[in-house]
Amino acid sequence: MSATLIQSDFVVLLQSQLTALQTGNLEALDLPLLASEFESVLGGYSNEIQERAEIIIGILMRTYWVYGDWTELKLQRDLLLEALDDSPCLLGSADSQVAAAYEEALCTAVVHGEHYWPEEVPWPTLQMLLDAVGNADRRYLVLEQSANHSFAQLEPIPKTQSELILG
Repeated sequence: MSATLIQSDFVVLLQSQLTALQTGNLEALDLPLLASEFESVLGGYSNEIQERAEIIIGILMRTYWVYGDWTELKLQRDLLLEALDDSPCLLGSADSQVAAAYEEALCTAVVHGEHYWPEEVPWPTLQMLLDAVGNADRRYLVLEQSANHSFAQLEPIPKTQSELILG
């Protein structure tokens, strides 16, 4: 049954497995397939912080401002925090995932010719990254409330340890 359905329609196969699971029809369950699907979900979800942090870092490291960045920063921060609420165990690897996110974002930046990024991650902890998002959020909010939408007036986000301390 599984091989035929996989070749014809994977979604139909997963739906039939879900129905079998919900109705308690254990004989119809393809346990290796279900285990593989759970493994995929777990693998993706366990990297949720890294994926969200990579997007956040990419925005924070820009030397220019885009209006949509404000919404995107808040969305990614909220999704990251929701992932932590849903799975507090992710907090144990949060700082290492932020570091891995920076490495990925740095590689992408270099490929795109953005060679101004520091070698060391400017926000080495999840809390520091979230604080940087909060800082950017406040800066955007001030601009928004002033009814002045010239993002050129915003100072760049601090990106080095000395800028972070002085900022």
